[in-house]
Amino acid sequence: MRWVYSLKHKTKAALLLAIIMVLVLAKNTLDNKTVTKLGTSFATVYEDRLLVESYIYQLSGHLYQKKMLLDNSFYAGNDGKLSLGLKENNTAIATLLTEFGKTELTQSEARYLSAFNQNHRALQTLENQYLKELGGQGAKPAKQKLDARFQLATNYLNHLSSIQVAEGKRLNDSTKQMMAGSAVLTQLAFVLVIGIGIMIQVLIFASKSKLSKFPQNPMLN
Repeated sequence: MRWVYSLKHKTKAALLLAIIMVLVLAKNTLDNKTVTKLGTSFATVYEDRLLVESYIYQLSGHLYQKKMLLDNSFYAGNDGKLSLGLKENNTAIATLLTEFGKTELTQSEARYLSAFNQNHRALQTLENQYLKELGGQGAKPAKQKLDARFQLATNYLNHLSSIQVAEGKRLNDSTKQMMAGSAVLTQLAFVLVIGIGIMIQVLIFASKSKLSKFPQNPMLN
């Protein structure tokens, strides 16, 4: 009868140990998923936010250079490097827009980037018109239209930059939530393991106590 009682407690202990193993495996699986998500978040921050912000900064710089070239031409009559300067900046802008388009765009980003592209094409058309009107009466209205297009382009870039800040904050909040969830699970698993460990100890001591109460066969002495 003693072996039956011992087997029952061993079975309970084995079951509790199995629960511990399941908890450990589940926690490891969740941790791996969390690490993967964190890696994706960090990659997204770099590839789709930091790089994009650098593209926006460079686009703003090239727009500013074009604006200065046109202003110098219109107000100071300095037309020497105007055509070449506009061409170089437009080539650089086209390259940046291609790289920008390769990133993971939100709906708002895609909308403003498309609007910027359309506006820049219109801007290039006006630049060509301005070059044809240099020194003529059509230069002033062309310059006024150019200024309006430059302002519109700047507004689009400002919107795109604001999106990077908002998306960066969203990713940061998501990362914090994942870390907090992982910490809670770690604490829960720790408490459960301690509790199960205590239960196993209770079973062991109870088993020893019961076994000691079984009468021994005097023939064995």
